[in-house]
Amino acid sequence: MVYSYQVIKFQTIYFVQAVNWSQSISDEGILYESLKDPFSKLIVQSPNGSKKLYHIPKDRTVVVTNDTIHFLGESA
Repeated sequence: MVYSYQVIKFQTIYFVQAVNWSQSISDEGILYESLKDPFSKLIVQSPNGSKKLYHIPKDRTVVVTNDTIHFLGESA
């Protein structure tokens, strides 16, 4: 798998199988950590309405700030 750093403006985000994620808050924003091995799934809906599924590797953190999401992952 080839993971790359993603910075995406979003309208809605969906954490597939929420039990595979842990949530916390920091000065950077809301943090979601992937708990499932080998990856957890995340769906990002952009402001134009298109949806895209991403795989986030285990123990990686997704940072949500305002209307932007930052993460290391791959498009599924």
